[in-house]
Amino acid sequence: MNKFTNFICKHKTLILIIALLLLIPSLIGIKETKINYDILVYLPKDIETIKGQNILTDDFNMGAFSISIIDNMEAKDVIKLENKIKKVKGVNEVASLYDVIGTNIPIEILPDEVTDRLAKKDSSLLLITFKDGTSEETTLNAVREIRKLTKENVKVAGMSAMVLDTMDLSNKEILSYVIIAVILCLIVLMLSLDSYLVPFILLLNIGIAILFNMGTNVFLGNISYITKAISAVLQLGVTTDFSIFLYHKYENCKKKAKNKEEAMKEAIKDTITAVTGSSLTTIAGFLALCFMTLTLGKDIGIVMAKGVLLGVICVITLFPALLLIFDKQIEKTSHKVILPTFKKLKDFTIKHYKAIFIVFLLLTIPAIIGQRKTEVYYNLDRTLPSYLSSSVANKSLKEDYNIVSPEMILIDKNISNDDINDMIDEIKKIDGIDFAISNSSLSDLGLPIDMLDNNLSSMVESDKYKMVILNSKYDIATKKLNDQISKVNKIVKKYDSKAIVAGEGPLMKDLVEISDTDFKNVNYVSILVILVIMLFVLKSYSLPILLICVIEFAIFLNMSVPYYTHTSIPFIASIVIGTIQLGATIDYAILMTTKYLEERKTKDKIKAIKASLDNSVSSIFVSGMCFFAATFGVGVYSKLEMIGSLCSLISRGAIISMITVIMVLPSVLIIFDKLICKTTKGFKKGDVNMKNKKALNKVMQALLIGMLIIPQSVFALTKDETVYAKFKNNGKVKNVTVTEHLINDDKLTNINDLTNLNNIKNLNGNEKYTLDNNKLTWQSKSKKDIYYQGSSNNNLPITLDITYKLNGKIKKANEMKNKKGDVEITIKLINNDKHYVNGKNLYTPFVSALTTIVPTKYNSNVTVSNGKVISTGTNNVIAAIASPGLYESLGMEELKNLDTVTIKYTTEKFNLNSIYIASTPKILDSSDLDKLDNLDGIYSKVNSLSDAAYKIAAGSNDLKDGLEKSSNGTKKINDGIKNVYSGSNTLTNAVSKSISDLENDTSDALDSNTIDYIINTSVNSATLTEEQKNYIVNKAVNEIRENENYKVIKAKYDAGLSSVSSLGITDEIIKICVSGNAQGKYTQICNDEKLASLISAKQMMIIMEETAKQTAIKTSEEVTANVAKNVSKSVAINVSNNVKTAATKKTKEQLSLLKENLDKLNNGINELSNGMDELYNGSTKLLNGANELNNGINKFNNDGISKITNIINTDLKSKANILKDLKNLSKKYNSYTLKENNTKGSTKFIYLINGTKK
Repeated sequence: MNKFTNFICKHKTLILIIALLLLIPSLIGIKETKINYDILVYLPKDIETIKGQNILTDDFNMGAFSISIIDNMEAKDVIKLENKIKKVKGVNEVASLYDVIGTNIPIEILPDEVTDRLAKKDSSLLLITFKDGTSEETTLNAVREIRKLTKENVKVAGMSAMVLDTMDLSNKEILSYVIIAVILCLIVLMLSLDSYLVPFILLLNIGIAILFNMGTNVFLGNISYITKAISAVLQLGVTTDFSIFLYHKYENCKKKAKNKEEAMKEAIKDTITAVTGSSLTTIAGFLALCFMTLTLGKDIGIVMAKGVLLGVICVITLFPALLLIFDKQIEKTSHKVILPTFKKLKDFTIKHYKAIFIVFLLLTIPAIIGQRKTEVYYNLDRTLPSYLSSSVANKSLKEDYNIVSPEMILIDKNISNDDINDMIDEIKKIDGIDFAISNSSLSDLGLPIDMLDNNLSSMVESDKYKMVILNSKYDIATKKLNDQISKVNKIVKKYDSKAIVAGEGPLMKDLVEISDTDFKNVNYVSILVILVIMLFVLKSYSLPILLICVIEFAIFLNMSVPYYTHTSIPFIASIVIGTIQLGATIDYAILMTTKYLEERKTKDKIKAIKASLDNSVSSIFVSGMCFFAATFGVGVYSKLEMIGSLCSLISRGAIISMITVIMVLPSVLIIFDKLICKTTKGFKKGDVNMKNKKALNKVMQALLIGMLIIPQSVFALTKDETVYAKFKNNGKVKNVTVTEHLINDDKLTNINDLTNLNNIKNLNGNEKYTLDNNKLTWQSKSKKDIYYQGSSNNNLPITLDITYKLNGKIKKANEMKNKKGDVEITIKLINNDKHYVNGKNLYTPFVSALTTIVPTKYNSNVTVSNGKVISTGTNNVIAAIASPGLYESLGMEELKNLDTVTIKYTTEKFNLNSIYIASTPKILDSSDLDKLDNLDGIYSKVNSLSDAAYKIAAGSNDLKDGLEKSSNGTKKINDGIKNVYSGSNTLTNAVSKSISDLENDTSDALDSNTIDYIINTSVNSATLTEEQKNYIVNKAVNEIRENENYKVIKAKYDAGLSSVSSLGITDEIIKICVSGNAQGKYTQICNDEKLASLISAKQMMIIMEETAKQTAIKTSEEVTANVAKNVSKSVAINVSNNVKTAATKKTKEQLSLLKENLDKLNNGINELSNGMDELYNGSTKLLNGANELNNGINKFNNDGISKITNIINTDLKSKANILKDLKNLSKKYNSYTLKENNTKGSTKFIYLINGTKK
């Protein structure tokens, strides 16, 4: 940061020069950027109406058309005019009534039906078709040229004429928009800042950023005229407060810093910190528009997000340079700030916060109602002034010829004329249809087809299609017309399932439906994205919801104004206003809330609010007024209602948001203070009482539900889909077959489905189907479920990348056949189902279970990553799990290789068996994995397998612990027996000595001293050697180091030691600190609080090791001593009795017999000792095997199955928002093909990778 600020201050002149030089490519980019003036081109390319437009362009050379009105021209002049128009570049065909009847036949003698439709006393109609699309440059230039040819005699109507007028008017007004915005912003800045020069410097900085933004639009190819018109004023309004913030910081820092450069460095640092969160929410709000299906939203969203980013960059680079360069002039032009302190407003807000909150709640209901009932219109005619040429022409068509909404039906050429006439007869019966004609019906109007020349007939018939022309009495984009089009479509599909109803009316119908969906989606997305951002910025669970509720209230209030003032707004304004107002004004609320949290840590809630208002009201007022000034003038001035209405809504929204934040937000913060204290990280909670927590939660829920009402779907049908994909062993797709099970929940007789499958066949019944484009209808008289199958060419969501290696070299599978060596098969699963969600690329979370068989006959040393090898004796069954895309979505290192399964083994004769992979997108809903049971019973459920793995691991641990205890006990007994044997030898020697003594001197018995001597000798001889002690100690330490608690402490210690290794801290230093003998430089090191946790961890490890050592030695010594003592004592007493008998009888034979028995005893003890040695060795091997089993099972559990479940249960809790998005993606992925909206669906995938042929 210091290097950056130093560079800015040191090279201020260079920065200004670079900025000015960059204006050259920016101006070139502005000139080269194409502007689109046709809203309809932003409709999705795959909808039927757009396909119809393409057919009109490609098959009829009719990219656009115009029904124009010819006034006061004789027949011969009309013919001459036609010939002139035909020569205009871009025109395809021109036709009028005179092309049929010629110039000699009077119009008056024609049937009334003809004259009513095509000609009046003083005027007639002229049909002009254009080669290219409605808004193409060639078409617009052609319309302009036609107007020049005819001047007042011809009124050119139609969409192309409207687009041309829109373009001319927009280009004429665009400069005025900027001038008005600059003047009004300049007035606001003059009143609010303390220098006459700074407003000009500030606007110069923003102006350069605007030019940069407009110039970089060239990389987008083209932008809409709406984007071009509003982006400059929006960027001006949104980024002005960033510059004001830096200027105020600079002025404050100048009072403390030693020079202006140092002051600017501090100002830049503070500005970067403050502006980051604020700009991020604004950028996120604009980017939410990218989620619109109508790609106009993406157009506006990207340009505006880019504009805010460039504005921020200029604020922290160019603006500081300008301030430093003109510092002296700024000081000379300084003046007193005229802006009021708003003391009365602040006092009123605090004093009456309860009343304000009640008003807020009461106004919420009519605001929501008004917002929902605000009338929105889609008719593009209404967005243009009535005096424009296209408006006049369209009005004349409607009033004089009753032509309101001409539509074209494109039908297969092979359909008979009789069928077409029957179809037309049905269509004419629909309310609102004015006329419907085709080649075959022209004779009914007195114009037989033979009278048309080839050029005219080609306008209504091509090599593939016939055209039927309709005219409706209903206005474009009204509910009546949209319902009428639906009825027409239904009739047309009966005669030709692939027929298309095209034209402006059907296009506008699609626009209405898509816009309604976009309105909901964009609002939800913008709220969710900004909610997540605020969660991290404010570090609070409650505040983001509260702030969203406050700003959403302001948005609803703004949107309700048209309803209560009985006005209507254009559709695009209703879609984008919520997102723009939310993204642009939420930073007002963040500014106040951040200050409130800072003050609340040391003050009560009232004082904290007062300090927050004192600090933020002026900034919010200036920012809001600049935003208002930048858009208000444009809203008043613009004659394009699409622009004017949008800017009026934005300017009014800025004022409403500003007032709401200044007055309503403080009352919300005070009332919800207790909840905020409990739910904000690092916030001083003090002595907050939460008795009313439940009541507060209910209010919060009510507010949130009121703001976000999500409709629930009702499902009448369930579609269970299984996709079977066969792959070659190189990973390439061979074929895809899909089986569909339509579960007839409501016992329907007609079951509607959508599909793009080929070669459909019924698998389990005799039900018949009809296919209309992608609409599949089954007739199920029995009301049973439907099972059908088809092939698909759709791209798979998961593809495979497979590599084979033999002895480390990459080979093809077939090349490796029957060869021997070390095999490595790597199967990488690639997730192609990527979505841009809330500012991040996320992948639908598929989980895949892989299984195959490696026979044991020729193969050994089989291993698999992320899985387990299970031996059945004759086969090694491989089972593994993968989740492609999960690492990219979550960014967690633990998941990095979870998209790849690697199988390794040594083979004497390589042959690849088929590999099966089962995948489901329901990784976050494990119950959906039950449907993978068919895959040889392996991995039927991830969670079930995880539970089983944990149970096996737990049992393995118990087995290992039990064997350890058994082995230790066996060793202790064995050592004791060896010591007894040693003592018994001593006893035998003593008896031998007694026999020798008896030969010389007979004694009555062994005295007590002799017995004690024997016992003590045995016990002493049973003492552990140093070698034995070391063995026991090392064994105990190794065992304690394998303890899970010890491992956790050791891992934390190693991680902590690694983090301070750069400071020279080593393990030896920590040991010195633990010993308590730290001296000299080590005293200060050991007292460092940063090392406290490391020292504690080391102490705990040492204590655990020492405890294990002492316990092991003590236990072994006690067991050995007790065994030696008890055995030797028993033997000694028996020997003593025998000696007494021998002494009494004084016979050498008796003593010899005793020695003989003692020898046998020694031999028995020796054999027992040897047996115990074997038992101990066996138990040791068993223990080692148990350890290996335990380690293997734990490794499988930890590295394989647990990797998913553990991460979901632990790490992902810190990524709750991403997890929620992934869950939604899982839920949304319910069809590989197509599915009706009211159908519930689920999809699973079964992949087969072919093996090598045997």
